[in-house]
Amino acid sequence: MNNQTYEELTRSYLLANAEELMSKHGKSFYFASLIFSQNDLKKIATLYRLCRYIDDCADELPEAESSLAIASILTDLKNPHNETSFNLLMKEVEGWGVRREQIRELLLGAEFDVRGGEILNEKDLMLYCYRVAGVVGLMMCPLIGVTSPKAHAHAIDLGIGMQLTNICRDVKEDGCRGRSYLPGAESLSDLELKIRIKKTLDVADLYYKSAYEGLSYIPFRPRFVIFLAGELYRHIGMKIRRNDYDVSGERIYLNLAEKMIVTVKSLLKLGKSFFWKPNNHKHELHLLIHHYVRGER
Repeated sequence: MNNQTYEELTRSYLLANAEELMSKHGKSFYFASLIFSQNDLKKIATLYRLCRYIDDCADELPEAESSLAIASILTDLKNPHNETSFNLLMKEVEGWGVRREQIRELLLGAEFDVRGGEILNEKDLMLYCYRVAGVVGLMMCPLIGVTSPKAHAHAIDLGIGMQLTNICRDVKEDGCRGRSYLPGAESLSDLELKIRIKKTLDVADLYYKSAYEGLSYIPFRPRFVIFLAGELYRHIGMKIRRNDYDVSGERIYLNLAEKMIVTVKSLLKLGKSFFWKPNNHKHELHLLIHHYVRGER
């Protein structure tokens, strides 16, 4: 956390180069996104800047400033005609098909963090993952040319899988912030925590699999980018597994050589049937969040 004010943070994001921001903070996704056309890359980077801005308002400001920031953005969201800094950031992505209702879900996830919300059970965890990552998958759809509503459930699942991986990787970092996203994790022994992380990664793999079963709804070029982004995150989970589920040391990430290996492996999977033919979405994956996603099908 730094000593920036909400106004200073907002000003820095208004001036920030979106692609540079994504390359600095979203390294795995930026690595994959270099395959995008320049037009698609611009759109995705702009959306990333907006989402990162909300994330930093929740995570990088003093507590009182964070509360003010999220409340202010929620007010701006309800009043699109107000000429505010947030609405200026919002205007471009909204023109590409991103909906304010989706941004509201993202903000509710950020608000949960700011007020120190607790994840008490699996339903809480799934709702949190949907709000902070699943809706990002939805927002990506119109930006990369996805037109079928059938793709939406699969897009949500990619976000959930990636967020579950993030949660497992960042247990130590989140703990330092006083946050815990694995139900009851703060009271677990080291062995019990490893078991919980294993189970969470197993669940993440189910969501990655479901996400990939909807890849064929995406035009070919961005289809491979999205698949590669998913594989890069899934391999972070695999690296956690190889580390015996120990996330107490330095943050686990993929280095450049590892990313290149994952890229080659992903290219070799282009002949797999899931890449070319969709499968029906398994409704049980959304049972815990059905009330929130039913309008997205």
